[in-house]
Amino acid sequence: GSGSSYTRTGLATGTYNFTVTTSAGTSAASANIGINAQPLTPTAPTVGTITQPTCAVTTGSVVLNGLPSGNWTINPGNVTGSTASTTISNLAAGTYNYTVTNAAGCTSASVAVTINAAPGAPAAPTVGTITQPTCAVATGSVILNNLPSGNWTINPGAIAGTGSSYTKTGLTAGTYSYTVTNSSGCTSAASANIVINAAPGAPAAPTVGTITQPTC
Repeated sequence: GSGSSYTRTGLATGTYNFTVTTSAGTSAASANIGINAQPLTPTAPTVGTITQPTCAVTTGSVVLNGLPSGNWTINPGNVTGSTASTTISNLAAGTYNYTVTNAAGCTSASVAVTINAAPGAPAAPTVGTITQPTCAVATGSVILNNLPSGNWTINPGAIAGTGSSYTKTGLTAGTYSYTVTNSSGCTSAASANIVINAAPGAPAAPTVGTITQPTC
């Protein structure tokens, strides 16, 4: 070549020194040049506990384990740290492909984590037939419809069951409304008001007036 400098590339791990030869002869050797081993690429993070969204907390989280020693950066999110595991929180529904970059700048393969959509609250129970108290039965009842699939709990009363409708009996005079909680733990809005009337009262006994006795 020619010129006052040259970049020598493609050097494997080891120790090198160089001479230069011109028309006047060959130089002494340069100082030793040490090429380090290539830094190791970290392994992909391992997925620990995944916490899915709930009715109360609408985002999820994941624990990532097996992180490299020293400082690291996890992406997506540009999360930095130096521990062997970390928890990534506030994750909206979706699939995340996480990599970790170690202190040497080497990036691992990715690992996928899926966060489900937050479960939705069920619809409020709808009020069906209301049966008012009678002289024979002093309490009323109501049919609650539009209950969610799977197991549910109706409140007040902590009534557990399944099926799309339920008859609540034994209601004394008053105003009631009900919510239903589905199997995911999500609670509906309250139903419309249900008014149970007072039981009708028995009439007073007849009073005896004139008694006419038999005659001839």
